[in-house]
Amino acid sequence: MITLYPTETLYALGVNALDEGAVRMLYALKGRSDSKSSSWLVRDIEDIRKYAEVGKVAEGIARRFLPGPLTLVLKASDDVPVWAKAEDGTIALRISSDVKAQELIESYMHEHNAPLTCTSANISGAPTLQTPQEILQQFGPKAKQITEIIDDGPRKSLATTIVRVLDGDVSILREGDITEQDILQCVKEIRSDF
Repeated sequence: MITLYPTETLYALGVNALDEGAVRMLYALKGRSDSKSSSWLVRDIEDIRKYAEVGKVAEGIARRFLPGPLTLVLKASDDVPVWAKAEDGTIALRISSDVKAQELIESYMHEHNAPLTCTSANISGAPTLQTPQEILQQFGPKAKQITEIIDDGPRKSLATTIVRVLDGDVSILREGDITEQDILQCVKEIRSDF
């Protein structure tokens, strides 16, 4: 089952992030390469700890900006299947501040004990559109593969800021509403507390 759901930034497509068959089906729908990993939606920092290694810097960034428009790229824990990790052994995680996304992931993790993918709701390389109607139109006949649609009106924000934290080294992979300056200031404050 593929779910189209809103976040505080844009709409996302969700399947069971630990089900390899479901993730492959999602990638086929998007026309996305299997070699790319997908970000995961989780409920809270405890969930992040379950799937990734969280050091002081990553935890400080998470506590400052999550829930919110931030994706954290961290070293995946040993519990994460090899196929779900990026080539460098990382995984991307986010906690949405959107009420509908929070309700969805709360009930989903309760029922399936697994995160949802949180990949952009578009054909790979095509623009990310603002409403479910526009998104479904973009997918054309393949849209029927999206079996659950949570329509909460248009989403117009920038995509999330993506921050990679590995062994305490921080790099901003994409800037969104949370700026590089915001992240670097937060990291400076965290390190001054060590």
